[in-house]
Amino acid sequence: MEDRELTAQCVATTGDTYCKATVDLSNDEVTLAHRNVRHRRPESNFFREAQFSHDGTTVVTQNEDQRLRTFVLPPELLDDKSAPTVLREYATFNAPSNIQSYAIHPFFNLQDPTTTLVLHSSTEHPLALRNALDYTTVHAKYNLISPTTERYLTTNSVLFTRDGRHFIAGGHNRLATFDCSRNYSGPIVNHQLVPGKKAKKLYGAESLGCKGIVTALAVNTDGLLATGTTQREIGLYANEGQGECVVGFSVAAPPSEKKVVTGTGVMHVGWTPDGKYLLAAERQSDGIQVYDVRNMIHRVSWLSGRQANTTQKLGIDVVPTVAGCEVWAGGSDGYVRIWNNPGLREGHVEPDVAIKMHEDPVSSAVWHPAGIVLATSSGCRYKAPDAGDSEDGSTDHGAMNTPSSVVVEDSPEPDNRLAVWTVA
Repeated sequence: MEDRELTAQCVATTGDTYCKATVDLSNDEVTLAHRNVRHRRPESNFFREAQFSHDGTTVVTQNEDQRLRTFVLPPELLDDKSAPTVLREYATFNAPSNIQSYAIHPFFNLQDPTTTLVLHSSTEHPLALRNALDYTTVHAKYNLISPTTERYLTTNSVLFTRDGRHFIAGGHNRLATFDCSRNYSGPIVNHQLVPGKKAKKLYGAESLGCKGIVTALAVNTDGLLATGTTQREIGLYANEGQGECVVGFSVAAPPSEKKVVTGTGVMHVGWTPDGKYLLAAERQSDGIQVYDVRNMIHRVSWLSGRQANTTQKLGIDVVPTVAGCEVWAGGSDGYVRIWNNPGLREGHVEPDVAIKMHEDPVSSAVWHPAGIVLATSSGCRYKAPDAGDSEDGSTDHGAMNTPSSVVVEDSPEPDNRLAVWTVA
Protein backbone atom coordinates (compact mmCIF):
# COMPACT_ATOMS: atom_id res chain seq x y z
CA MET A 1 0.00 0.00 0.00
CA GLU A 2 1.44 3.36 -1.03
CA ASP A 3 1.97 6.25 1.36
CA ARG A 4 -1.23 8.12 0.58
CA GLU A 5 -3.83 9.32 3.03
CA LEU A 6 -7.44 10.20 2.37
CA THR A 7 -9.91 11.62 4.87
CA ALA A 8 -13.64 10.96 4.57
CA GLN A 9 -16.23 13.21 6.20
CA CYS A 10 -19.86 12.13 6.42
CA VAL A 11 -22.13 14.95 5.20
CA ALA A 12 -25.43 13.02 5.10
CA THR A 13 -26.75 9.73 6.45
CA THR A 14 -29.92 7.77 7.13
CA GLY A 15 -28.66 7.25 10.69
CA ASP A 16 -30.39 4.43 12.57
CA THR A 17 -33.64 4.59 10.57
CA TYR A 18 -33.04 1.18 8.95
CA CYS A 19 -31.12 -0.43 11.81
CA LYS A 20 -34.21 -2.51 12.53
CA ALA A 21 -35.58 -5.91 11.62
CA THR A 22 -37.59 -6.32 8.43
CA VAL A 23 -40.69 -7.35 10.41
CA ASP A 24 -40.42 -4.14 12.44
CA LEU A 25 -40.68 -2.05 9.29
CA SER A 26 -43.83 -3.65 7.88
CA ASN A 27 -47.13 -4.68 9.42
CA ASP A 28 -48.38 -6.36 6.27
CA GLU A 29 -48.39 -10.09 7.08
CA VAL A 30 -49.39 -11.03 3.54
CA THR A 31 -46.43 -9.12 2.16
CA LEU A 32 -44.08 -10.73 4.67
CA ALA A 33 -45.32 -14.22 3.90
CA HIS A 34 -43.74 -14.46 0.44
CA ARG A 35 -40.60 -12.52 1.31
CA ASN A 36 -37.36 -13.72 2.84
CA VAL A 37 -38.69 -13.17 6.38
CA ARG A 38 -39.02 -16.80 7.36
CA HIS A 39 -41.72 -17.44 9.99
CA ARG A 40 -41.85 -13.70 10.68
CA ARG A 41 -38.35 -13.94 12.16
CA PRO A 42 -36.65 -10.56 12.61
CA GLU A 43 -33.83 -9.98 10.14
CA SER A 44 -31.59 -6.99 9.69
CA ASN A 45 -32.96 -4.57 7.07
CA PHE A 46 -29.58 -3.90 5.51
CA PHE A 47 -28.87 -2.04 2.28
CA ARG A 48 -28.22 -4.47 -0.55
CA GLU A 49 -27.22 -1.84 -3.11
CA ALA A 50 -27.13 1.88 -3.87
CA GLN A 51 -26.97 3.61 -7.27
CA PHE A 52 -26.43 7.27 -8.14
CA SER A 53 -28.66 8.91 -10.75
CA HIS A 54 -26.76 10.23 -13.74
CA ASP A 55 -27.45 13.85 -12.82
CA GLY A 56 -26.05 13.24 -9.33
CA THR A 57 -29.14 14.50 -7.49
CA THR A 58 -30.62 11.19 -6.38
CA VAL A 59 -29.65 7.84 -4.89
CA VAL A 60 -31.87 4.78 -5.36
CA THR A 61 -31.37 1.86 -2.98
CA GLN A 62 -32.56 -1.69 -2.45
CA ASN A 63 -32.98 -3.10 1.06
CA GLU A 64 -33.49 -6.54 2.56
CA ASP A 65 -37.22 -5.82 2.92
CA GLN A 66 -37.46 -5.89 -0.91
CA ARG A 67 -38.19 -2.21 -1.30
CA LEU A 68 -36.69 0.33 -3.66
CA ARG A 69 -36.15 3.70 -1.98
CA THR A 70 -35.44 7.06 -3.59
CA PHE A 71 -33.33 9.59 -1.71
CA VAL A 72 -33.06 13.11 -3.16
CA LEU A 73 -29.91 14.80 -1.91
CA PRO A 74 -30.55 18.26 -0.39
CA PRO A 75 -29.13 21.34 -2.19
CA GLU A 76 -27.35 22.40 1.01
CA LEU A 77 -25.53 19.06 1.23
CA LEU A 78 -22.04 20.60 1.28
CA ASP A 79 -22.84 23.58 3.51
CA ASP A 80 -20.86 23.87 6.75
CA LYS A 81 -22.80 22.30 9.60
CA SER A 82 -22.13 20.70 12.95
CA ALA A 83 -23.72 17.33 12.11
CA PRO A 84 -24.48 15.32 8.96
CA THR A 85 -27.80 15.97 7.22
CA VAL A 86 -30.40 13.28 7.91
CA LEU A 87 -31.46 11.58 4.68
CA ARG A 88 -35.12 10.66 4.40
CA GLU A 89 -36.70 8.65 1.62
CA TYR A 90 -38.57 10.67 -0.98
CA ALA A 91 -40.44 7.69 -2.44
CA THR A 92 -40.69 3.95 -1.76
CA PHE A 93 -41.68 0.99 -3.90
CA ASN A 94 -42.97 -2.10 -2.11
CA ALA A 95 -42.21 -4.86 -4.62
CA PRO A 96 -44.74 -7.68 -5.14
CA SER A 97 -41.93 -10.27 -4.96
CA ASN A 98 -38.17 -10.46 -4.57
CA ILE A 99 -36.33 -7.74 -6.47
CA GLN A 100 -33.59 -9.27 -8.60
CA SER A 101 -32.06 -6.16 -10.16
CA TYR A 102 -32.70 -2.51 -10.99
CA ALA A 103 -31.18 0.24 -13.13
CA ILE A 104 -31.59 4.02 -13.33
CA HIS A 105 -32.26 5.58 -16.73
CA PRO A 106 -29.10 7.21 -18.19
CA PHE A 107 -30.90 10.53 -18.85
CA PHE A 108 -32.37 10.87 -15.35
CA ASN A 109 -32.93 14.58 -14.69
CA LEU A 110 -34.61 15.62 -11.45
CA GLN A 111 -35.92 18.79 -13.15
CA ASP A 112 -37.79 16.71 -15.74
CA PRO A 113 -40.09 14.10 -14.12
CA THR A 114 -40.57 12.35 -17.47
CA THR A 115 -36.93 11.18 -17.25
CA THR A 116 -36.77 10.08 -13.60
CA LEU A 117 -37.16 6.42 -14.45
CA VAL A 118 -36.07 3.21 -12.76
CA LEU A 119 -36.27 -0.22 -14.38
CA HIS A 120 -36.61 -3.21 -12.07
CA SER A 121 -37.10 -6.96 -12.30
CA SER A 122 -39.06 -8.97 -9.75
CA THR A 123 -39.59 -12.71 -9.54
CA GLU A 124 -42.64 -14.00 -11.46
CA HIS A 125 -43.63 -10.55 -12.74
CA PRO A 126 -42.97 -8.51 -15.90
CA LEU A 127 -40.06 -6.11 -15.93
CA ALA A 128 -41.37 -2.65 -15.08
CA LEU A 129 -40.27 0.91 -15.84
CA ARG A 130 -41.43 3.14 -12.98
CA ASN A 131 -41.04 6.75 -11.95
CA ALA A 132 -38.55 7.00 -9.09
CA LEU A 133 -40.37 10.04 -7.67
CA ASP A 134 -43.73 8.25 -7.63
CA TYR A 135 -43.42 4.48 -7.99
CA THR A 136 -47.16 4.09 -8.58
CA THR A 137 -46.58 5.66 -12.00
CA VAL A 138 -45.70 2.81 -14.36
CA HIS A 139 -44.42 3.97 -17.75
CA ALA A 140 -44.14 0.50 -19.32
CA LYS A 141 -43.94 -3.22 -18.64
CA TYR A 142 -41.99 -5.83 -20.59
CA ASN A 143 -42.58 -9.55 -20.93
CA LEU A 144 -39.95 -12.26 -20.76
CA ILE A 145 -42.00 -15.46 -20.83
CA SER A 146 -41.08 -19.12 -21.22
CA PRO A 147 -42.58 -20.46 -24.48
CA THR A 148 -43.13 -23.88 -22.88
CA THR A 149 -44.52 -23.03 -19.42
CA GLU A 150 -45.84 -19.51 -20.17
CA ARG A 151 -44.40 -18.36 -16.85
CA TYR A 152 -42.36 -15.21 -16.40
CA LEU A 153 -38.66 -15.97 -16.61
CA THR A 154 -36.44 -14.58 -13.87
CA THR A 155 -34.27 -11.64 -14.88
CA ASN A 156 -31.20 -11.38 -12.65
CA SER A 157 -29.55 -8.28 -14.14
CA VAL A 158 -30.65 -5.24 -16.14
CA LEU A 159 -28.75 -2.44 -17.87
CA PHE A 160 -29.79 0.45 -20.12
CA THR A 161 -27.94 1.05 -23.36
CA ARG A 162 -26.03 4.31 -23.58
CA ASP A 163 -28.73 6.09 -25.59
CA GLY A 164 -31.46 4.97 -23.16
CA ARG A 165 -33.64 3.58 -25.95
CA HIS A 166 -33.07 -0.08 -25.12
CA PHE A 167 -32.19 -2.17 -22.12
CA ILE A 168 -30.48 -5.52 -21.66
CA ALA A 169 -31.80 -8.26 -19.39
CA GLY A 170 -29.73 -11.22 -18.23
CA GLY A 171 -31.11 -14.49 -16.89
CA HIS A 172 -30.41 -18.21 -16.82
CA ASN A 173 -28.38 -18.98 -19.96
CA ARG A 174 -30.14 -16.02 -21.56
CA LEU A 175 -29.42 -12.48 -22.70
CA ALA A 176 -32.26 -10.35 -24.10
CA THR A 177 -32.54 -6.82 -25.47
CA PHE A 178 -35.77 -4.81 -25.21
CA ASP A 179 -37.02 -1.65 -26.90
CA CYS A 180 -38.07 0.75 -24.13
CA SER A 181 -40.84 2.24 -26.29
CA ARG A 182 -42.66 -1.08 -26.78
CA ASN A 183 -45.00 -1.50 -23.83
CA TYR A 184 -45.90 -5.09 -22.90
CA SER A 185 -43.66 -6.45 -25.64
CA GLY A 186 -41.03 -9.17 -25.61
CA PRO A 187 -37.33 -8.86 -26.49
CA ILE A 188 -36.18 -7.69 -29.92
CA VAL A 189 -32.96 -9.71 -29.59
CA ASN A 190 -32.60 -12.95 -27.65
CA HIS A 191 -29.30 -14.79 -27.10
CA GLN A 192 -29.11 -18.32 -25.74
CA LEU A 193 -25.76 -18.33 -23.96
CA VAL A 194 -25.00 -22.04 -24.11
CA PRO A 195 -23.14 -22.65 -27.40
CA GLY A 196 -25.14 -24.60 -29.95
CA LYS A 197 -23.97 -27.69 -31.83
CA LYS A 198 -22.80 -25.64 -34.82
CA ALA A 199 -20.65 -23.34 -32.68
CA LYS A 200 -19.14 -26.31 -30.84
CA LYS A 201 -18.29 -28.03 -34.12
CA LEU A 202 -16.72 -24.95 -35.71
CA TYR A 203 -15.01 -23.31 -32.76
CA GLY A 204 -14.88 -25.80 -29.90
CA ALA A 205 -17.19 -26.15 -26.91
CA GLU A 206 -15.63 -23.34 -24.88
CA SER A 207 -14.84 -20.87 -27.67
CA LEU A 208 -18.04 -18.88 -27.94
CA GLY A 209 -20.68 -17.88 -25.45
CA CYS A 210 -20.87 -18.59 -21.75
CA LYS A 211 -23.25 -20.39 -19.45
CA GLY A 212 -24.94 -19.77 -16.13
CA ILE A 213 -27.14 -17.08 -14.65
CA VAL A 214 -26.16 -13.63 -15.95
CA THR A 215 -25.69 -11.54 -12.81
CA ALA A 216 -23.48 -8.72 -14.14
CA LEU A 217 -23.62 -6.41 -17.18
CA ALA A 218 -21.44 -3.50 -18.36
CA VAL A 219 -20.87 -1.70 -21.68
CA ASN A 220 -17.60 0.00 -22.64
CA THR A 221 -17.02 3.11 -24.76
CA ASP A 222 -16.93 1.03 -27.96
CA GLY A 223 -20.31 -0.56 -27.31
CA LEU A 224 -18.86 -3.91 -26.22
CA LEU A 225 -21.15 -5.58 -23.68
CA ALA A 226 -19.56 -7.71 -20.96
CA THR A 227 -21.66 -10.32 -19.18
CA GLY A 228 -20.67 -12.19 -16.02
CA THR A 229 -22.30 -15.40 -14.83
CA THR A 230 -22.63 -17.59 -11.75
CA GLN A 231 -20.55 -20.23 -13.55
CA ARG A 232 -17.50 -17.93 -13.37
CA GLU A 233 -17.69 -17.12 -17.07
CA ILE A 234 -17.62 -13.89 -19.05
CA GLY A 235 -19.01 -13.22 -22.51
CA LEU A 236 -18.44 -10.20 -24.74
CA TYR A 237 -21.15 -9.11 -27.19
CA ALA A 238 -20.95 -6.54 -29.97
CA ASN A 239 -23.32 -3.59 -30.43
CA GLU A 240 -24.32 -3.37 -26.75
CA GLY A 241 -25.65 -6.91 -26.74
CA GLN A 242 -27.56 -6.75 -30.00
CA GLY A 243 -24.63 -8.20 -31.95
CA GLU A 244 -22.99 -11.60 -31.86
CA CYS A 245 -20.82 -13.00 -29.11
CA VAL A 246 -17.21 -11.96 -29.73
CA VAL A 247 -15.61 -14.23 -27.15
CA GLY A 248 -16.46 -16.20 -24.02
CA PHE A 249 -14.02 -17.35 -21.37
CA SER A 250 -13.72 -18.55 -17.78
CA VAL A 251 -12.24 -16.46 -14.97
CA ALA A 252 -11.35 -19.59 -12.98
CA ALA A 253 -7.67 -19.56 -12.04
CA PRO A 254 -5.13 -22.09 -13.33
CA PRO A 255 -4.18 -24.87 -10.88
CA SER A 256 -1.10 -22.97 -9.71
CA GLU A 257 -3.23 -20.04 -8.46
CA LYS A 258 -6.43 -21.72 -7.26
CA LYS A 259 -5.61 -21.18 -3.59
CA VAL A 260 -5.12 -17.43 -4.11
CA VAL A 261 -7.48 -16.44 -6.94
CA THR A 262 -10.81 -17.70 -5.64
CA GLY A 263 -14.47 -17.03 -6.40
CA THR A 264 -17.88 -18.65 -6.80
CA GLY A 265 -19.48 -16.56 -9.54
CA VAL A 266 -19.13 -13.16 -11.19
CA MET A 267 -21.31 -10.58 -9.43
CA HIS A 268 -19.97 -7.36 -10.95
CA VAL A 269 -18.17 -6.34 -14.14
CA GLY A 270 -16.84 -2.91 -15.03
CA TRP A 271 -14.73 -1.16 -17.64
CA THR A 272 -11.99 1.41 -17.33
CA PRO A 273 -13.01 4.77 -18.90
CA ASP A 274 -10.88 4.13 -22.01
CA GLY A 275 -12.64 0.81 -22.59
CA LYS A 276 -9.38 -1.17 -22.64
CA TYR A 277 -9.57 -3.09 -19.38
CA LEU A 278 -12.36 -5.24 -17.99
CA LEU A 279 -12.74 -5.85 -14.25
CA ALA A 280 -14.55 -8.85 -12.78
CA ALA A 281 -15.53 -9.16 -9.10
CA GLU A 282 -16.85 -12.45 -7.70
CA ARG A 283 -18.63 -13.70 -4.63
CA GLN A 284 -16.38 -15.26 -1.98
CA SER A 285 -13.35 -13.66 -3.55
CA ASP A 286 -10.66 -11.52 -1.96
CA GLY A 287 -9.78 -9.70 -5.17
CA ILE A 288 -10.81 -8.29 -8.54
CA GLN A 289 -9.54 -9.72 -11.82
CA VAL A 290 -8.37 -7.38 -14.59
CA TYR A 291 -8.30 -8.32 -18.28
CA ASP A 292 -7.03 -6.53 -21.39
CA VAL A 293 -9.73 -6.36 -24.07
CA ARG A 294 -7.08 -7.10 -26.72
CA ASN A 295 -6.28 -10.47 -25.14
CA MET A 296 -9.04 -11.61 -22.81
CA ILE A 297 -7.70 -15.12 -22.33
CA HIS A 298 -4.83 -14.01 -20.07
CA ARG A 299 -5.43 -12.03 -16.90
CA VAL A 300 -3.37 -8.85 -16.55
CA SER A 301 -3.57 -8.44 -12.79
CA TRP A 302 -5.33 -9.43 -9.59
CA LEU A 303 -6.40 -6.56 -7.32
CA SER A 304 -5.91 -8.33 -4.00
CA GLY A 305 -6.81 -7.56 -0.39
CA ARG A 306 -10.42 -6.69 -1.15
CA GLN A 307 -11.75 -8.44 1.99
CA ALA A 308 -14.87 -9.73 0.25
CA ASN A 309 -14.73 -13.45 0.99
CA THR A 310 -18.49 -13.59 1.54
CA THR A 311 -21.59 -14.70 -0.35
CA GLN A 312 -23.01 -11.19 0.06
CA LYS A 313 -22.86 -9.07 -3.09
CA LEU A 314 -20.33 -6.26 -2.60
CA GLY A 315 -20.12 -3.93 -5.58
CA ILE A 316 -17.28 -2.00 -7.18
CA ASP A 317 -17.07 1.37 -8.93
CA VAL A 318 -14.57 2.48 -11.58
CA VAL A 319 -13.95 6.21 -11.32
CA PRO A 320 -12.18 8.41 -13.92
CA THR A 321 -9.37 10.61 -12.58
CA VAL A 322 -6.93 13.13 -14.02
CA ALA A 323 -4.22 10.45 -14.00
CA GLY A 324 -6.45 7.68 -15.41
CA CYS A 325 -8.92 5.91 -13.13
CA GLU A 326 -9.41 4.28 -9.74
CA VAL A 327 -11.32 1.22 -8.55
CA TRP A 328 -13.32 1.67 -5.33
CA ALA A 329 -14.62 -1.45 -3.60
CA GLY A 330 -16.34 -2.10 -0.29
CA GLY A 331 -15.21 -4.90 2.01
CA SER A 332 -16.87 -7.11 4.58
CA ASP A 333 -14.81 -5.37 7.30
CA GLY A 334 -16.40 -1.95 6.69
CA TYR A 335 -13.45 -0.57 4.75
CA VAL A 336 -13.52 0.91 1.26
CA ARG A 337 -10.35 0.19 -0.72
CA ILE A 338 -8.89 1.96 -3.73
CA TRP A 339 -6.59 0.73 -6.50
CA ASN A 340 -5.03 3.21 -8.94
CA ASN A 341 -5.01 2.58 -12.70
CA PRO A 342 -5.85 -1.13 -12.91
CA GLY A 343 -4.19 -2.77 -15.88
CA LEU A 344 -1.01 -0.71 -15.75
CA ARG A 345 0.46 -3.02 -13.11
CA GLU A 346 0.77 -6.78 -13.52
CA GLY A 347 0.46 -9.62 -11.03
CA HIS A 348 -1.00 -9.24 -7.55
CA VAL A 349 -1.69 -5.60 -6.73
CA GLU A 350 -2.41 -4.49 -3.16
CA PRO A 351 -4.84 -1.59 -2.56
CA ASP A 352 -3.28 1.86 -2.60
CA VAL A 353 -5.61 3.24 0.09
CA ALA A 354 -8.10 1.83 2.61
CA ILE A 355 -10.68 3.97 4.45
CA LYS A 356 -12.82 2.77 7.36
CA MET A 357 -16.40 3.93 6.70
CA HIS A 358 -18.79 1.42 8.29
CA GLU A 359 -18.98 -1.21 11.01
CA ASP A 360 -20.70 -3.74 8.75
CA PRO A 361 -19.98 -4.84 5.15
CA VAL A 362 -20.02 -2.07 2.54
CA SER A 363 -22.38 -3.27 -0.20
CA SER A 364 -21.88 -0.23 -2.45
CA ALA A 365 -19.33 2.56 -2.78
CA VAL A 366 -20.39 4.72 -5.73
CA TRP A 367 -19.20 8.14 -6.76
CA HIS A 368 -21.30 11.12 -7.81
CA PRO A 369 -20.95 11.32 -11.63
CA ALA A 370 -19.08 14.64 -11.26
CA GLY A 371 -16.86 13.28 -8.49
CA ILE A 372 -18.28 15.62 -5.84
CA VAL A 373 -19.30 13.11 -3.16
CA LEU A 374 -19.17 9.38 -2.48
CA ALA A 375 -22.25 7.37 -1.48
CA THR A 376 -21.89 4.16 0.52
CA SER A 377 -24.43 1.60 1.68
CA SER A 378 -23.86 -0.99 4.37
CA GLY A 379 -25.19 -3.83 6.47
CA CYS A 380 -25.56 -7.59 6.47
CA ARG A 381 -28.10 -10.13 7.63
CA TYR A 382 -28.22 -11.12 11.29
CA LYS A 383 -30.57 -13.91 12.29
CA ALA A 384 -32.37 -13.67 15.57
CA PRO A 385 -30.65 -16.01 18.07
CA ASP A 386 -33.96 -17.67 18.99
CA ALA A 387 -34.84 -18.62 15.42
CA GLY A 388 -33.46 -22.11 15.94
CA ASP A 389 -31.87 -22.18 12.51
CA SER A 390 -28.33 -23.05 11.62
CA GLU A 391 -26.21 -20.79 9.46
CA ASP A 392 -27.96 -20.54 6.11
CA GLY A 393 -26.55 -19.32 2.85
CA SER A 394 -29.44 -20.50 0.72
CA THR A 395 -31.36 -18.38 -1.73
CA ASP A 396 -35.07 -17.97 -2.25
CA HIS A 397 -36.99 -18.23 -5.55
CA GLY A 398 -33.66 -18.62 -7.32
CA ALA A 399 -32.57 -15.16 -6.26
CA MET A 400 -28.85 -14.71 -6.75
CA ASN A 401 -28.64 -11.56 -4.65
CA THR A 402 -29.37 -13.18 -1.27
CA PRO A 403 -26.40 -12.98 1.10
CA SER A 404 -25.61 -15.52 3.74
CA SER A 405 -26.89 -15.08 7.27
CA VAL A 406 -24.80 -14.60 10.37
CA VAL A 407 -25.99 -16.26 13.56
CA VAL A 408 -24.85 -14.47 16.70
CA GLU A 409 -25.93 -14.82 20.31
CA ASP A 410 -25.29 -11.17 21.02
CA SER A 411 -26.18 -9.35 17.80
CA PRO A 412 -24.32 -6.04 17.58
CA GLU A 413 -26.17 -2.88 16.68
CA PRO A 414 -26.56 -3.18 12.89
CA ASP A 415 -24.90 -0.56 10.72
CA ASN A 416 -27.60 -0.44 8.05
CA ARG A 417 -26.94 2.96 6.55
CA LEU A 418 -26.85 4.98 3.41
CA ALA A 419 -24.15 7.62 3.85
CA VAL A 420 -22.77 10.42 1.69
CA TRP A 421 -19.16 11.52 2.11
CA THR A 422 -16.65 14.08 0.98
CA VAL A 423 -13.23 12.51 0.44
CA ALA A 424 -10.02 14.52 0.31
